[in-house]
Amino acid sequence: MLDISITTLSAAVIGISVTGALSCGRTEKDQNASIYLFITFLLFAGITSLPLVITFIPSLYIYFMPVLLPALLMLPVALYRFIALRTTDNDHTHFHWRDYLLPLAGLIVTIGFWLLPDQPRSTMLIQGELPPGFWPITLAIATLVLILMWCVTSVTYLAVTVKRLGTYRAHLKNVYSNTEGHELRWIDWLIVFLVTLWIASTIALISDNFHTKSLISLEFIYVLTGFVLLFLTTFVSTSPPKVNVQAFIDTPKDLTADSNDKYTRSALSDQHAKQLSERIDSAMRNDVLYLDPNLTLSKLSKHISALPNMVSQTLNEAIGSSFYDYVAHWRVEAAKPLIQSSNDSMLEISLKVGFNSRSTFYKAFKREVGMTPKAYRTTANP
Repeated sequence: MLDISITTLSAAVIGISVTGALSCGRTEKDQNASIYLFITFLLFAGITSLPLVITFIPSLYIYFMPVLLPALLMLPVALYRFIALRTTDNDHTHFHWRDYLLPLAGLIVTIGFWLLPDQPRSTMLIQGELPPGFWPITLAIATLVLILMWCVTSVTYLAVTVKRLGTYRAHLKNVYSNTEGHELRWIDWLIVFLVTLWIASTIALISDNFHTKSLISLEFIYVLTGFVLLFLTTFVSTSPPKVNVQAFIDTPKDLTADSNDKYTRSALSDQHAKQLSERIDSAMRNDVLYLDPNLTLSKLSKHISALPNMVSQTLNEAIGSSFYDYVAHWRVEAAKPLIQSSNDSMLEISLKVGFNSRSTFYKAFKREVGMTPKAYRTTANP
């Protein structure tokens, strides 16, 4: 019988997982992403239910324990696919069979455990000893190899996810003048918490398989798991719908595509680009379009009567700037005289010129001028 604290924590985490699974269909606007989010919650529920199985249905333990291996191997895949679908225009991303090789291998090992005779299966899973025979040894080695590969693939999926987020946020700058509400910054914290959880779980798994004393307690792993699931449930339910930049600009559907191929099919001539540049400049200089904090590429395109993809190409190739940086330049230029001639706070000035936050204003100003707005005010008014 397990300690009551482990059983209680297991029940609590399962409750959070089930709640998240039931709510993700209502809160997650993208159907394909919500499927993987639903799978993620169910996987967490299954993995953390082992103490309840041991306590209340001990006879099921030797059948349930092997199932945890494919569930563990599937978890990084489900999380990655969820984040990938939240950061791409293509709702029907290609099926990558290699993502499911390890979970399939884990399922085969699980079936192998089920097919073992009762005595060697009980010896391996209950007593923790290796019985003689080819198949028990093979299953033990396969399990250890898959656990080690889970550690490696988890790091790989982490790297790919971070890269995708960077590409996605850079892509937003071709569409929005203020990107704060669309950058999905909560995913950064989710990754930090997941990395902490994976490190703790890896240490516990490896030490358990090598029969050494674990440095990580089960209580800590369950508490951390519950926190991660609460965090995921909270921010998925409050985050804005997925950005469909395809509706604004004709770009490759896969955000991981090479940006150099972005306009290969465009018919924008040099003369047309020059004319568009002048119209864009006029919209900013004369019509002060940059003062609109919700200015988007679509709004600018409608204002100058041009196609969004043509405007984006002109900005990136003829003017040499993303839409975000171009608008920020005009906002910073508008802020300079206000900083010099008024006593308004930097927050007030940032809002007046079209920024949505003081921090974004500071970053843009320092990038453009080479110093902070406060330092600029001091320099301008010694």
